[in-house]
Amino acid sequence: MAERRDVVVLGAGFVGASVAGALAGRGARVVVLDADRAGGLGSRAAAGVAVPSLRLAADPVLLEFVRAGKRRLDAEVAELERGGAGVRRGSGVLRIALRDGQRDELERTAAGAGMDLGRWLDPGALAEAEPLLAGGPAQGGFLDPGGYLVDVAGYLGALAGAAARAGAELRLGTAATRVAAGADGVTVGTDAGDVRCDTVVVAAGAWSSRLPGLGVPGVRPLRGQALTLAPSSGDLRHVVSSYLGYLAPAADGVLVGATEEDAGYAADVTAAGLLHLTSAAARVAPRLRDARFLRAWAGLRAVTASGRPVIGRVPGCPRAIVASGHGGQGVLTAGLTAAAVVELVERGASDVAAPFDPARMGER
Repeated sequence: MAERRDVVVLGAGFVGASVAGALAGRGARVVVLDADRAGGLGSRAAAGVAVPSLRLAADPVLLEFVRAGKRRLDAEVAELERGGAGVRRGSGVLRIALRDGQRDELERTAAGAGMDLGRWLDPGALAEAEPLLAGGPAQGGFLDPGGYLVDVAGYLGALAGAAARAGAELRLGTAATRVAAGADGVTVGTDAGDVRCDTVVVAAGAWSSRLPGLGVPGVRPLRGQALTLAPSSGDLRHVVSSYLGYLAPAADGVLVGATEEDAGYAADVTAAGLLHLTSAAARVAPRLRDARFLRAWAGLRAVTASGRPVIGRVPGCPRAIVASGHGGQGVLTAGLTAAAVVELVERGASDVAAPFDPARMGER
């Protein structure tokens, strides 16, 4: 006989673990299934940059969602830091101008979106604030103290621990082999047996559209390669953002990221990816040219054609809720997404989730 739960969450990454903790905290009997033995394969490959991208200025609805998510994340990280969990790295974000006219471009983009870039630093002040950029091509940059890097492993561990303390059961290394939804509930099959539930929440990242028996629309993988370097002297103090990519302070050096490649489900590190990343790092920060190479990895972001996540009931399957397709914004918006999923489960609707309903995917 199949065991019974109120909710089965598929995926133990940023979003899945946040959803599980939020629902269990409201009294729901929750079990989380994740095929990866560590859990959250896509999230663990993320850089954890907690900086809303200027590219979001093209979509005010998505930008406001990410801004609200960051406010929630800021409070969550601050609470973790007070509890002794060191999950924050860096003391702000530097958005640097590498070519003529780019300062004006950044200002126009930010003004159109109502974003505050912070204080402008000329080349001398920029090099003083971030010595690794000295001697590079940057013509200056905007310093915003609000950006930082989240330690991915530490943050995921904190989310999983909070979910477990709230009563959720995490079954890592257990894959959902099929999902069968009917009028009276949902059956999620695994190699260890079936689990019956009232609601299934699909938070499986780039794999959300591959679940047998459940047609989650529109989510696909986008590969991102990244690497870390150990500078011969000095540490990176800020997240450094440019049109070539970003640098960020990691526990063991400088994180360089990240590519964006349509490569299907091939999470491979490639020669082309390494060439792109190392050349970008060497150009932006010449002092990294003699840095020691530490490691490289690749992960799969979950993206959609519109650039927006999908959060809502799966069309044709009212007992299934999808929360996926967050792209590079997962770490910023996981907590807010979880709050929206709780509303969907408890009262059937969510104002936060409404713009990202799967039924509206074709609007942009």
